[in-house]
Amino acid sequence: MGVPPSPAADRALSRPARRPLAALAALVALVAVGTTALLDIRPPAPRPADAPAGEFSAGRAYPHVQQVASRPHVAGSPANDEVRAHLETVLRGLGLQTEVQDTVAEEAGQLSGAAGGATLARVRNVVARLPGTASTGTVFLVAHYDAVQTGPGGNDDGAGVATILEVARALTDGPAPRNDIVFVLTDAEEACLCGASAFATEHPLAAGKGVVLNLEARGRTGPVIMFETSPRNAALVDVFGRAAPHPVGTSFAVEVYRALPNDTDFTAFLDAEFVGLNSAYLDGGAIYHTPLDTPASMDRASLQHHGDNTLGLAREFGAIDLGDLRAGHDATYFPVPGGLVRYPGTLVLPLALLALAAVVALGWLARRRGRVTTGRLAAGFALGLVPIVVAPVGAQLLWVAITALRPGYAELLDPYRPTLYRLAVLALAATVLFTWYALTRRRVGPAALAVGGLGWLALLGVLLAVLVPGGAYLATLPALAGALAGLVAVATRRDGPVPVVAVTLGAAVAVIVLLPTVVLLFPALGMGMGGVAALFAVLLGLAALPVVDLLHPEAGGQRGMVALRARRLGAL
Repeated sequence: MGVPPSPAADRALSRPARRPLAALAALVALVAVGTTALLDIRPPAPRPADAPAGEFSAGRAYPHVQQVASRPHVAGSPANDEVRAHLETVLRGLGLQTEVQDTVAEEAGQLSGAAGGATLARVRNVVARLPGTASTGTVFLVAHYDAVQTGPGGNDDGAGVATILEVARALTDGPAPRNDIVFVLTDAEEACLCGASAFATEHPLAAGKGVVLNLEARGRTGPVIMFETSPRNAALVDVFGRAAPHPVGTSFAVEVYRALPNDTDFTAFLDAEFVGLNSAYLDGGAIYHTPLDTPASMDRASLQHHGDNTLGLAREFGAIDLGDLRAGHDATYFPVPGGLVRYPGTLVLPLALLALAAVVALGWLARRRGRVTTGRLAAGFALGLVPIVVAPVGAQLLWVAITALRPGYAELLDPYRPTLYRLAVLALAATVLFTWYALTRRRVGPAALAVGGLGWLALLGVLLAVLVPGGAYLATLPALAGALAGLVAVATRRDGPVPVVAVTLGAAVAVIVLLPTVVLLFPALGMGMGGVAALFAVLLGLAALPVVDLLHPEAGGQRGMVALRARRLGAL
């Protein structure tokens, strides 16, 4: 016998949904969090030439860029001799003990047993020393002053050279440091890293080793990223996090760079068993090693970023005991608004396993509370792989199509105006994700899809923890935050504010962790590997699925659940 729905059910069915405002608030909160995270990694505004003497000023440093990069100056050329003379004049004018190391050196790769014949070059490094008052070691500030034959090197590495000259001025203007600080402007980096090799293996000031801060540029703009460290970097990263005014760097970048065949002067110091940090700005890579790498192309905000961080680090390393910088492990670290999160590498695998356990617990509780069935959980997990695969593949195919239309782009690190191409990759990833969600939500259910997406994040976190520990946080932390938020949401009343707040906080963690990585991956890897950025964009979307679902019309109020119960009562 059929029983009509109760009056209470009728009222529930007829009252307007109460979730749209909550959904809008959640979306606004995530946009605010994402905007803050992206603004935090922007380079600081350049300071003028009349900035206080104790500060780094891009306005004071930039004339050095113009002097160094007025024309191409390959190692061994008369133009390079003029650059070296300028460097000597400036450093001696600051009262520093300055010399030129003039020697024949071997290619840096030969230090680590590289196959093939040796490359030799005559190098003339400019070396200046600021003595410490009670030195526990030496801090080396390193940049190369030579350029490629095809360009004047305004950014690569006029930026690094000018930064060191302005930092030297600021340091000599203040109290003497505790530790020795040595300014090393190397020769023949572009040819063979021979200048750095000569200094690291032959110069008396390098005999006691020390900490190296190497400055580079592989573009014309963007934030300065600390992208490489020596092994067992926990102590170094801790100094970077507290002393760099604008710390942008991730342990994932270190893992990626270690796997690449690229080299800088820092390679020669690593081969000689120095410790240290390697930093560069990367965006605008189309001008790299071209005639367009002029002083005028430089974003002076990036120059200011280089200088602020280098001066802060030089002062900190110049003041601390340098005997304890070889920690026993690598750290996991990444930028957040206001600073740098860092934790020991020993926590990477336990956190990954905890995230996986939390996702499993979420699936169990959701099933126990009647939010999902076992079959739907399995379907949600299986279907979660679709956008993870389709979006990166689509991004790579997009670039194949673009290079087919414009073959010259294949020779570039990035297009000259890459913004629209990057937005196209993000739009493609979003289209894949939302189309997948729209096609599967009704059949599988939002809860199963959300748990399935978190499941893939958690599994990826475990895989990265084993294979690429420095990158595991990118999947582990969003998975853990999302699972904990889901447990809170499932365990509380569906029509209350707690579930909305919980899933918004969980998604905010994913935004803070993943959004800067997505943005930084584009200039770091170039459009030729845009699929990697698309992958992490999809992972961010999967972690934010519960908030996305709040925007769905069927998610408002309790209509769906009440109607389901009313139909069940009517069937009795």
